[in-house]
Order: sequence, then structure tokens, then C-alpha cells
Amino acid sequence: MKCNNYNKCNIYFKRLFLLLSIFSLNFSFIKAQNYNFSDPYSEKIFFNPAYSGLSEISEINLSYAKNFFYDIYSVSYNRFFNEYKSGLGIMILNSRLGKGAINNLNISGIYNYQIKINYKSIVNTAIQVSYLEQSVNSEKLIFSNQINPISQTINPNTSEFFGNIFRTYDFSLGTSYISNRYRSGLSIHHIDKFFFNTSENLINPEITLYFGKIFSVNFSEKFHKLLITPEIIWKTQNNFNQLIYAVHGIYNIFLTRIFVKHNINFNTFESAISFGLNYTKFRLIYTYNISFTKYLSIPTSTNEISLRYNFGKRKKINIKNTIYCSDF
Repeated sequence: MKCNNYNKCNIYFKRLFLLLSIFSLNFSFIKAQNYNFSDPYSEKIFFNPAYSGLSEISEINLSYAKNFFYDIYSVSYNRFFNEYKSGLGIMILNSRLGKGAINNLNISGIYNYQIKINYKSIVNTAIQVSYLEQSVNSEKLIFSNQINPISQTINPNTSEFFGNIFRTYDFSLGTSYISNRYRSGLSIHHIDKFFFNTSENLINPEITLYFGKIFSVNFSEKFHKLLITPEIIWKTQNNFNQLIYAVHGIYNIFLTRIFVKHNINFNTFESAISFGLNYTKFRLIYTYNISFTKYLSIPTSTNEISLRYNFGKRKKINIKNTIYCSDF
């Protein structure tokens, strides 16, 4: 299909995208990939539920991502209870595809248990229970009989509207190792689909494995430490594999992250850069992501913003019992 007009190309692509999306809702042998944030740590408990409850004070996180295809909104709360060696988390995530034609809702509750190996390292293990809902708003769809190829206008829809809603419950597991020198982890989303895989499942299990090394650079006694963490992340779902090469940097209140993402199956690349301010109780980060692909001629950039706020009183810290790890 060729077209010389950008608006006309947009119309063709939206029609194709929506038709494929509806097709995936109605035919169970087509499987979907999880939506993800450009910066995985924008919503860290979505990346790995084992990151729920890393702080003894309450934490609220708000994230928003937008690009040509979708909008993603998320809000989460988590806290660690030292007397029970456990953390709790709640997350609500909503994505809107095709200008609201397809909506995905994810409501999750997380329980995390912490094992302290020594005063320098801990292991967190978490279970996540989620309610998933996907729906189609047919009023937002554009059908072929609405498009006037000559004037390149879209006429009102006179067709009969329809609805399609898919609901399911979902389970995920995550574990993480955190110390003053390393961080690593494993998360398996939709783990129940391994054991109860039926023809009605629209989502396949997603596995994420990652490892990072924390370096501390001291310029002099007058300056703050610079923390640099190179990290590699591997994600796989439904035979789709992605490698992410990341570098995290924290200096005083300034934070930055750089991601290079290699989609192995299609041999395409994406890059993302995050920068922001990281205070004791407040963190604000902006992320810009762009894809390098020959398959699409439309804009593929993503803008993302994340806001975190900590509140509550910290208990008096026992220095000998404290585990220091890099901030997310």
C-alpha cells in the first residue's frame, strides 16, 4: 500500500491497527504482549512486584506515558512493615489504544516478604494478584464506509455499534536481590498461564531477568558520591525477545538513565533517556523514547513523566543494621 499524503496514511494505518486489534479480541489464537513503560523504573512494582515495600515509609507513584498509538496511566501505593518483614502494594494501570477505541485495565494487589541475608544484602519475594479487563469502544472506531478517499474526510458512523469485553484474573511472581554493590531479579507475569493455558487466554506469560552492578565514584570529600549502575535486562513473551542495555546515574539530587532496547526478532532498536530530580521525599522524572525502525513512517516517539512522593515518619535507623542500595 502506497500513499503520498500524510493524513491519508494516518487513516489507512488507523484502520489497519484497529482491525488487527479487534481481530485479536475475537480470535483466541492471537496472543498479545504486555504494554511497558519506556523507563521500566517509572513504575517499579509493575516492572517487578518484588520492588513493593523497599521503604518503611509510604510511597505513592504516578506515571503517564503517551505516543501515537496509546496513552498509559498508572497510580500505585506501597509500604514495608518492618515488624512483619513484609511489604504491601496496590497498583491501578489503564491503557487507551487507538484514541480510546481499546481500553485495558489492570488492578493489582501485591504481598512481598523480605529475607535479610546480612546487613549488606536482602532478598525480596512477592506474589501479585491482578484483575484484568479489556474492552472495545465501537464509537471510537473508523470503518471503511466512513472514509471518503477523494476529500480525505471521515463521515459520521451510521453502522450499528457493538461491544466486546474480556475479563480475567491473573497471578504474577517476582524476586529481587539488592545489596550495596549489586541488584538483580526475576519476574514472571501471568505465571498461572503456564499451568492453566487454554484457548481463551489472550495473554502469554512474560519473563523478565536482569542484573546490575553498582559503582560508587568519590571525586573528593567536598563533593557528593556519583553512583553509576550499568544493567542488562532480558524480556521474553510469546516468542518475542528483547534485550535492554541500561546505565543509571545519581549525583546529589540529579538522576538520569539511558536505555538502548534491541528487539531481537525484528532486529529493531529503541533508545530512551530519563532525567529528573530526586529529593528525599519527592522525585520527578521525564523520559523520552524513540524507535528506529524501517517498518513505520509515522511518529514513534514516546513522552513519559513519573512523580513519586514519600510520606510518613521514618524510624530511627540502626547504622549497623542498615542496607544501602541505589535509589530507583
